[in-house]
Amino acid sequence: MTDTSEHLRAVARGSTATLLGAVLSTVAGFGLVLVVTRGVDPDPAGRFFAASALFVVALAAAGLGTDTGLARFVLRTDEPTAVRRLVVMAAVPVLVAAGGLALALATWWPDTRWLVWALPLAATSDLCLAAVQAHARFRAAVLIERIVRPAAQIVLVTAVVVAGLPGAALALAWGAAYLLSAVLAVRALHRVLRTPRPAVGGGEAVTPRAFWRFTWARGAARIAQVGVQRLDIVLVAWLLSPTDAAIYTVATRFVVFGQLANQAVSSVVQPRFTLILAGAEGDASARRALLSRVFAVTTGWSVLLAWPVYLCVAASPLAYLGWFGPAYTTDDARTVALVMAGGMLVAVASGPVDTLLLMTGRSTRSLANTLVALVIDVGGCLLLVPRMGIAGAALAWAVAVVVRCTLAVVQVRGDIGLLPGRRLLLLAAAVPLGCVGLPLAALQLLGGLSPATWLLAAAVVAVGYAAVVWRLRARLAVDLFLPARRELVPA
Repeated sequence: MTDTSEHLRAVARGSTATLLGAVLSTVAGFGLVLVVTRGVDPDPAGRFFAASALFVVALAAAGLGTDTGLARFVLRTDEPTAVRRLVVMAAVPVLVAAGGLALALATWWPDTRWLVWALPLAATSDLCLAAVQAHARFRAAVLIERIVRPAAQIVLVTAVVVAGLPGAALALAWGAAYLLSAVLAVRALHRVLRTPRPAVGGGEAVTPRAFWRFTWARGAARIAQVGVQRLDIVLVAWLLSPTDAAIYTVATRFVVFGQLANQAVSSVVQPRFTLILAGAEGDASARRALLSRVFAVTTGWSVLLAWPVYLCVAASPLAYLGWFGPAYTTDDARTVALVMAGGMLVAVASGPVDTLLLMTGRSTRSLANTLVALVIDVGGCLLLVPRMGIAGAALAWAVAVVVRCTLAVVQVRGDIGLLPGRRLLLLAAAVPLGCVGLPLAALQLLGGLSPATWLLAAAVVAVGYAAVVWRLRARLAVDLFLPARRELVPA
């Protein structure tokens, strides 16, 4: 029980910092979309959104899965020189891939030419911050990736919009922020490598073959995962028009609010899974019970953080869309928002299941799951978008996400006997549904909500929601975020 509390408190401490960064990053990203949609016409806005989506997919491809490879192996070696060698082992292929992809994108998609120059810088930043986080240190990553870079992007893009510069300048300004993040990330990694942590895995030697044998599958899975998240925007722009891509981007932008909250927990729990799995103490059943408890509690936290966002949008989607202007409050956009919200409610409730699948060495299964999702998403878009418009893209995306999560849940439970902790999950789901979703839906049915009243109502129900969570803090294990220690209530 003490070991469980220690692991969960470590996750809580790291999640607090990463969640704060996620909130700031998400607000900045939302603000950027708001600035672009309010400041330029839908056509150049759609071109910018499609180009930046392709950039993010290319960045995932250039990473080659090294973020997960570093997370798995850094804590398993105790030699400072070995850690440096591991970072170099990952860096060279990543930079080569980033340069090649930048050239390919500039040739294939002309709208990306003003931002692909930043792709090697973005890859450098991601690699360095992944190595920092692999040491279970999250402050630098939160500051650089979640605060500094998004803030720089919104400031630079706003300056372009205010100055009335052409649409290409939007991409140039957005990409320029990666120069700052790359410099700061390199400095952060240099500081960490001067003071390495002791190993927890007995000083395991990591060969290039072992590293890339684990990482290649994760690299492909990462490409497919980001493809599921972003390629729908590109496909909408290609199959319909940049204007439709802008509307689709706006209608799906809220998804990132919950995603980043979920990732704030997942990124911190990843090294904790490694510590539990690499620990020599206890038998297999004890480690399985510890994993199950940590998984159940962190899943509950993800639901508590992410579900209120999706329920707010699902209760009154047109009020949410109204913030971006009348051009974006269409029936198709409303349908997209509803479908996306439903898909993400299911995805968040599955917990950090893919992270656990990876940390148990099953990266090939993770790859297969994500490739299945990508095929469903891309195939569904090609089939449905010409017939249903942007609503078809949303339906394809939601089905792909739910299928991927379902496959991972079945595999993890079958392979390691993970116990889900249903009582805690049901309680965590019931609280936002009763305190946020139902009250807002009732207000919408009674009199309708404008963008301003929707935001005000969401703020009011949030106060009540926070009060209920506090009241149930022991049962929800939320009090692990507090300094006082206690024994956990069994799931």
